[in-house]
Amino acid sequence: MNGLNVEHRLDSAIRFFLYVLIFWLPYSPAVIEVCVIISFLLWLLKRTVKVFQRKNWPSGSVKKLFVFIQEFKPASSVINTPLVFFLAVCAFSVANSAFYEQSFYNFLTKTLEWFIVYFLVIEAFYNKKQLYILLTIYIFTSLLTGIDSLVQFYLTNRDIFLGHVIEPGSRPTAGFKTSNGLGAYMILVIPVMCSLLFLCGKKKKFFFLCSLILGLVVWSFVLTGSRGAWLGVFWGLLFGLVVYFFLEKKTRYVYLLSVLIGIIGLSALIVLTRVNHSSIEMLARHQTITWRLHIWKDSLEMIKDRPLFGHGINTFMMLFEKYRIGQGTSPTYAHNCYIQLAVETGILGLGAFIWMVARFFTKMIKTVRQYFENDPDLAVVSIGLLSGILAFLVHCFFDTNFYTLQLSVYLWFMIGMNVSFCAELSKSENA
Repeated sequence: MNGLNVEHRLDSAIRFFLYVLIFWLPYSPAVIEVCVIISFLLWLLKRTVKVFQRKNWPSGSVKKLFVFIQEFKPASSVINTPLVFFLAVCAFSVANSAFYEQSFYNFLTKTLEWFIVYFLVIEAFYNKKQLYILLTIYIFTSLLTGIDSLVQFYLTNRDIFLGHVIEPGSRPTAGFKTSNGLGAYMILVIPVMCSLLFLCGKKKKFFFLCSLILGLVVWSFVLTGSRGAWLGVFWGLLFGLVVYFFLEKKTRYVYLLSVLIGIIGLSALIVLTRVNHSSIEMLARHQTITWRLHIWKDSLEMIKDRPLFGHGINTFMMLFEKYRIGQGTSPTYAHNCYIQLAVETGILGLGAFIWMVARFFTKMIKTVRQYFENDPDLAVVSIGLLSGILAFLVHCFFDTNFYTLQLSVYLWFMIGMNVSFCAELSKSENA
């Protein structure tokens, strides 16, 4: 019993640091790193406690070692099989790299961090109360980030919390280094807020608050001028609408209304805040499209040279100049996460990643469809999260989200959060 109490306390400590992580995510990469490290150490301590509490050890050293290792195995989840394959491909990619030490270091400190965050979330959050507290903190942080970006754009030209300075009339960044980073953060918030609008429709005193938050978030999102993010939100909301359409007739009309409100508000904000000569130039920006196309074309030549396991993790920026044909500023990234993933881990690495994503979406949609009637509120939030994750992944076709600490951790945190919501939804069948 004491052992269980210790484990529960360690789970509570892990949750605390994950709450801190999601609260500070838009503003402090250092806090993210500290929270991940502390949470992981607490997880190791929790598993160590389980080892010492174990009484029925098998005979034989080899069997004992096997049981010991089993105690430290991550929690089972829907993506474990493709995840193991992806990590195996990454290991081969590291071994095949011309910059072995750098690839190995990046594999340990960046790639593995994605999945450490994912497993920490799905293991630490296992009931509805914990998940709704997490969701509340996330929405509150998103609201603060939206307000910060509006103050930065309209009043101070400076971010409130970190002091990031922008030129008057240029695109806001809030706590992120670039406006595209801010757009990538908000891209996930919008579908979640649309799903919460449906829930708050039953409680009118919260409906106005959710509408206000959604309006501020959409306003901030539009000002980023991130066309890839705009495209991602479109496909994310469309995906959510289609899923609702096949689940419940009544729900789909409420969600459609929320989407229409968002689209009308977004269009109005573009007209009111960005229609001037400089805005038209900003929206066109044909040179950035051409620049990306040249990078993608040259990157494909890199894939042809090492198609199976790629050139090695974190080697793109060191090798790209050898393949560059077009002129322009040397990029540090491919500005297409999937092409860069294929360059660094090969077609096998990209295939394994797509397998993970496809497995995640099919299992989550199946769970939502199967248990929707048991707890519609949980199902609605889960669909909002799924829509936001899809929107984020679409945006990754045009930017560097996988290779930014804040945004990569953000993605896998939200994937883990969605898995936890669906796990709680499936338990509601017996509630």
